[in-house]
Amino acid sequence: MAEKRFVASALLFFLLGSLSPAASYKKNFLKGNISNKVQAVEDAASSGDNIFLARAVDYALSLHDELGDDGDLDLLMERTATALNLGTLPPEKRLAASRSLGQAFKDFSSPDVRLAVLESMSTDFSTESLEIVNAFVADRVQAEADNPGTDTMDALVEKCLHIMKESGNRVSFNILFIADLMDVWSDHRELLEESFAPLASGAESEILKITDSAGVPQRLKILGIIGSNKKISTKTKGKVAEKMLLEQINTARDNNGVFSSEEDALLYVSSVSLAADCRWTRCAQDIAEAFPVACKSYGWGLLGTDGFCTLIRDMAQVSCPDTGRYLSKYLDSLNKDMESGAAPEEAVVLSVIKALGGLGDKAAFDYLLYATYLDYPSDVTDEARLALAKLKW
Repeated sequence: MAEKRFVASALLFFLLGSLSPAASYKKNFLKGNISNKVQAVEDAASSGDNIFLARAVDYALSLHDELGDDGDLDLLMERTATALNLGTLPPEKRLAASRSLGQAFKDFSSPDVRLAVLESMSTDFSTESLEIVNAFVADRVQAEADNPGTDTMDALVEKCLHIMKESGNRVSFNILFIADLMDVWSDHRELLEESFAPLASGAESEILKITDSAGVPQRLKILGIIGSNKKISTKTKGKVAEKMLLEQINTARDNNGVFSSEEDALLYVSSVSLAADCRWTRCAQDIAEAFPVACKSYGWGLLGTDGFCTLIRDMAQVSCPDTGRYLSKYLDSLNKDMESGAAPEEAVVLSVIKALGGLGDKAAFDYLLYATYLDYPSDVTDEARLALAKLKW
């Protein structure tokens, strides 16, 4: 205790420096009650004496060691932090003052003090300050995850999210993205996703690492989160989609050429859809070559009609030279089923014909022409004629 009092006394001596008439606020700070000290801080701010204000932060910190949380001391720290402008301090003093503010954020539990400290730190935000913010938000995320239904979102967290959005790093992205994935702050999802979206382009590897440890349900959520966020780059979305669809293809090939479950099939379809939305043609060849896997999974009932039709449509959106060949071959098999009396589902036939028409691959000519002669419903034969007219010669 004696040592702490000595530190406080030394701080006061350092705080005062040479007392001149122009520095009367220093005397008031020393001699006055809390109201006088607060006024002295405001007078120092009016005089632009940020060195004094930085020392006042240290003084309040030393008192917190003695007093703990105290309303009067909270007020002094709040006003001092609000008045301090880090950017005006010399570099070496700026770093020391920034660290003192960071310590104040940790030591003081008052939300008003913490908000004032964050505001002051944001005038010259440092890596150490960001670490403090990241750790605070991570603790809040964990607290809500441990107590579902407890909304820990408040003005302080909102301020931290704004700081992370503007000055965050990969750690910031991880914290916020995982919070969204865990449905933390689900009532504030828009705010959360706006905060991490600008960080995503620099955190592609982080997203991919998260998918590595995620199960199929979580991967579907990841696709939904990044796919619907307009501020996340096409490149990031495309890379994530490609990784997921390739892993599903490889797993299916090791599983008798079919997807392991309906959920796995859905993940594949969703991955291809995201790739199609991004026009991520880098994986077009893999999607085309995996079409037999999708066909077999559809035949086994692991891939529903709607999902299969969606896949066919999206496959044409990210096409390669072989896409038309695979779809033509499949239309040939559908035509043969129709000819033998085993009529295929109309929606599937229409999807294949529309995709071939969109591709305009002349290799589809014989199969489209044959479809017009079969006993398909009129909307199928009409679509086949339209597709024939779109072929490129």
